[in-house]
Amino acid sequence: MAVIEFLVLLLIIAGAAILLSLGAEILAERYGANFTGSIVLGLITTMPEYMFVIWAVIKGQYHMAVGSAVGACVILVTLGYGLVLIVATTRLSRKPVRVVELSRTTAIDAWYLGGTAIVALLLAWEGNGLDIKDGIILMLLFGGYMYQLARHAREFSKTVETAPPRQQMVKAALFLLAGAVIIFLLTERFVDSMLEIAHLAGISPFAVALILSPLASEMPEKLTAYFTVHRDGKLAEISVCNFLGSKVNHNSLLLAMLPFVAYRWHGMTNVPNIITIPFILMTVITFFAVANLARRRLTFKHGVMFATAYLLLIGAAYFVADPTMFPGH
Repeated sequence: MAVIEFLVLLLIIAGAAILLSLGAEILAERYGANFTGSIVLGLITTMPEYMFVIWAVIKGQYHMAVGSAVGACVILVTLGYGLVLIVATTRLSRKPVRVVELSRTTAIDAWYLGGTAIVALLLAWEGNGLDIKDGIILMLLFGGYMYQLARHAREFSKTVETAPPRQQMVKAALFLLAGAVIIFLLTERFVDSMLEIAHLAGISPFAVALILSPLASEMPEKLTAYFTVHRDGKLAEISVCNFLGSKVNHNSLLLAMLPFVAYRWHGMTNVPNIITIPFILMTVITFFAVANLARRRLTFKHGVMFATAYLLLIGAAYFVADPTMFPGH
């Protein structure tokens, strides 16, 4: 029954991803790919990951929460980017392109991604974990990022000569709202069904936290991105920005939530042991992604590089992982 439930929920969530993709395409015509992908889609499609991490912290499974957050970052910055580029530049897209061209704003956002990664690393190292002070700093960092993209969206809207008519904008809003509601209501159960299958199959807690739970919780985001480039390779920047905004979100707002939830439910002022081998590897691979995205011209070769990096990184993390990193499992 768990397998059947998982497959049914996957189909419904895929439908939600199509709605998000259609709504984002219309919205991007008015406000640009950066704001639409990084903020609108980034926040909507990150909801499942927030729900899983918050649930893990409430249950006192801090290592599981951190492992899931790190695993989600790894997927976004490697497999996420890689498959988007591969689909956009091959016949997997209805209208493939030879080169994915990124705007100057997207390149700046890529460097912003590198900045949030190093700040998160330094804060976690400085106090051997994340406390309330660190959470506030990370929240302010994400607030600055949102302000930057909102300002760019206003400037972009002023340059649009033929903006989508009001009817189209209402249609986009309805698509986005419907997709968001479906994801919010169903993804927690979707993640639980995958974890139940993993438990029945005897899969290790490490693999669940670093691989399976991120795959499940990030499924709406990845499906939205791939449906977008499947329709037209020229829309790849929306998908790239979706992953880019989500990665910045993970580096700042998602990590910032950990000490606040831990304090609210357990009275803890510090979530320890944030810096693990997977966390360090995730930071390194983030800078690899930043260096490539900042070039603003991405090809099929870059897609293969990103996807291969995911397999190598997961393999390395699994090989060097301390079996005691998930106590109690």
